[in-house]
Amino acid sequence: MSLSGAMKAIETSSIGFTHLEDFNDPFECTALGFKAQSNSFTTSKIAQNACRNRFSRGYVVLSLTRQPLNPLMWAHYGDSHQGVVIGIDVEEANLHSLSDNFIPYQLGEVIYTKTKLHNDLDLISEDELMDIGQNILFEGNIFNLAKRAFLYKSLDWAYEEEVRVVKEVKSLKASYHSGKGVFGDFNKITIAGRPLYCFSIPKSSIKEVYLGKNVYKNISRAATVSQDEYALLIQSWKKQGIEVYHCECDLNSWDLKKRISN
Repeated sequence: MSLSGAMKAIETSSIGFTHLEDFNDPFECTALGFKAQSNSFTTSKIAQNACRNRFSRGYVVLSLTRQPLNPLMWAHYGDSHQGVVIGIDVEEANLHSLSDNFIPYQLGEVIYTKTKLHNDLDLISEDELMDIGQNILFEGNIFNLAKRAFLYKSLDWAYEEEVRVVKEVKSLKASYHSGKGVFGDFNKITIAGRPLYCFSIPKSSIKEVYLGKNVYKNISRAATVSQDEYALLIQSWKKQGIEVYHCECDLNSWDLKKRISN
């Protein structure tokens, strides 16, 4: 995330969940692959659109990566290497709970495929559609449906090494979805016209901060913080028990490497 975003996340001890429809991949939730039947195009398309609508608006997704030193990830999501990666203990943040997460992190490994799955999943009934979100674990067809909705992506995205956590928000009061504010563990805000559900986590679950190779450009331009403010910021993170690293280019490869911040 950006440096300013990371500062806010650490200050508030929260991480952002997003609706599928607000992601940058237009193919999200299109790998459902219902079986062909008579009049199959119409039937399958209606089922896919109904499921996609329900999954997108009723649930929010946290996107994690295993690899904090991936140069492409830094270029695409880390403010062109001027931002920050935050390392989180997912279990301490309760992102592993089977009861508190629709898809916990240990079941949220994204599956990358060359071709999209199709014509092998039973058409979902209206009752099953309405039951989405209720005890899906190990209930064959519904779990497969949820997995395909949230965890299948094109092989083009494999560099992200993404792991997702999915939470249900359809049970939140209706007015909350069109407004802002705190409800339970979420604080809903709006960034660039899109809702972001900020989920509270324990301060102690934030373990690491990786500062981008070009983070100093933010400082030299005073875009986010001044030099003095930056030094105080790093010290404050360390006092919270957070390990702080700076990213550098390896001279002998195309890899990024980390060094501990002094």
